[in-house]
Amino acid sequence: MTLSHEDIMRRQQDVQDALASAAREGQPIPAQAAADMEAYARGKITTDEIRQRAMARLQANLRYKKITRAA
Repeated sequence: MTLSHEDIMRRQQDVQDALASAAREGQPIPAQAAADMEAYARGKITTDEIRQRAMARLQANLRYKKITRAA
């Protein structure tokens, strides 16, 4: 995927805004998730790939498995 300089700048600003918003709300962003967001900003991965990676990490999380089994 090739992005214009303007698209990359916009995406980088969007990522910075999202990270800042999460920080203001006291929601920690895991390092892997932040790295995925930065890769998206640079055009290295798509939003679908971010979702797939996030879901894979969530499903691998034992606490998540306990919550979903109890539901």
